[in-house]
Amino acid sequence: MSLIKIEKLESGIGILTLNRPEVYNSFSRELLLELSESLSILAKDKEVRVLIITGAGEKSFSSGVDLKVLQNLESIEDARDYALLLEGTSEELFNFPKPVISAINGYALGGGLGYASSTDYRVASEQAKMGFPAVKLGAILPVTCTLYLANIIGATNTRDILLTGRMLSANEALELNLVNKVVAHKDVLKESIKVAEMMLEGSDMALFYTKKTINSLLSKDIESQKLYAADNFAFLSQTQEWKQRINNFGKK
Repeated sequence: MSLIKIEKLESGIGILTLNRPEVYNSFSRELLLELSESLSILAKDKEVRVLIITGAGEKSFSSGVDLKVLQNLESIEDARDYALLLEGTSEELFNFPKPVISAINGYALGGGLGYASSTDYRVASEQAKMGFPAVKLGAILPVTCTLYLANIIGATNTRDILLTGRMLSANEALELNLVNKVVAHKDVLKESIKVAEMMLEGSDMALFYTKKTINSLLSKDIESQKLYAADNFAFLSQTQEWKQRINNFGKK
């Protein structure tokens, strides 16, 4: 089974679906590698002018990192490689040369919400739940996700969400400007397509350079900090507290 599904509409809209609904579309290594490859192909595809990313099923956009991956990290080197894969794929999404819209159709947790935060526009289901529970796992969020979040909602709100690890409703996410719109659950993809169609009224070059300009300052911060954060992630992954918390969280 393909872990990434791609559909192309005649209007110039591409729909990329994270396809692991049985595990809330969580990030296995294989899914991240396939996502990276798909983004590379779609970036060059002239038939796709705007991209929508969503999750398979009715429950989840993505719950972020697959807990089984975290439980099975065998060494600091192994953990660092996985952290860099997470960071690298996130950056590919952030730097995608065309507008990207997240259709958040359910849970968006941890790296899942981080990846949504890397996109240009977010439409959320009224049933969506969002949050970053990393601290409760004894882990840290990838630096890219942290910087995307702070860029959108500011340092004060970022501290609140990351340090408490609390869950947000779709309406609270809207109040914080973390999402652009909240709609009925059945209308998430429909509304995302409507937003994409408005973007398609612009020229491809204008869309590209507008996005590049908006992202330019944040790109410098990401580049300067990402390796340092990967090292911290790798260190924490081999502590006993990490392993105990991950196991306990998995049981829940």
